[in-house]
Amino acid sequence: MYDLLQILVLSYWIGKPFGTKVFSNKGGFIYLLAPTPELWALVPSHRIQILYIADISLVIMYLEIVSGCLVLESGTGSGSLTTSLARAIAPTGHVYSFDFHE
Repeated sequence: MYDLLQILVLSYWIGKPFGTKVFSNKGGFIYLLAPTPELWALVPSHRIQILYIADISLVIMYLEIVSGCLVLESGTGSGSLTTSLARAIAPTGHVYSFDFHE
C-alpha cells in the first residue's frame, strides 16, 4: 500500500469529494473514502485494544444511547468508540471523553 501512496500525487487529493477515484502514474488507483468509525477502527495500526463496530453497536444498544444523550467516556484511546458515540447522540448530544495521555 505504501508503494502506491508514494506514486500518487497527494496534493491532488485536497478538495476532492469523497468517492473520487484517484489514479497513480503507474496505472493503479484508490478511492477517497470518508473517515467513518468503521474505517478508523479497521485501517490504522493500533498499539492499543479497540472496540469494533459489532461490539460498539451492542454497547450503544444496551446503554440506550440515543440522540440528545450526554456520554462520559473514560479512556479515549484510538477514538473508535468516541466517534461512534458521537454519531449515535448527534445532533444534540455531547460526548465528554478523558484520557490519561495528552
